[in-house]
This record gives sequence, structure tokens and C-alpha cells, in this order.
Amino acid sequence: MSDRMKLIELTATKGGVVWVNPELVLYAGLPEGTESSMYGANNARSFTRLHFAQGPTLDVREVLQDVVARLTS
Repeated sequence: MSDRMKLIELTATKGGVVWVNPELVLYAGLPEGTESSMYGANNARSFTRLHFAQGPTLDVREVLQDVVARLTS
């Protein structure tokens, strides 16, 4: 664990900015009921759901692949 907290900027589903500490995210995935496509999302409402160790979730507008890349960089 580093002595500096790293935060990444994401977009909330309603358009506001949210800051997330990647160390607190258990996993990221598609929300229930969302269809995935090998050609990417064809729905402007598509987003990623972040699951945190404490139990809450957070939905963001960025696509899953982008969120995972940012969480792991």
C-alpha cells in the first residue's frame, strides 16, 4: 500500500464527476439486465457498475473496458 491515495475521475450516470479510490473496488462489471455486445454498447445509457468491499455499488457512464484499464493502471 502506498503512502499516497490514488483517485480516478469517472462520470456518474447523471453526468456529475465522481472520484474513486481503486484500492476500495472489489470488482467492476455490467449492471444486471444490461446486454453486452462484442461490438460495444449500442445504448447511450450503458454503463459500468463498481462493487466496493464494504457492499455499496456505484454506476458510472464509462464502458467496462475503460474503467478496468483505469482501475489497474
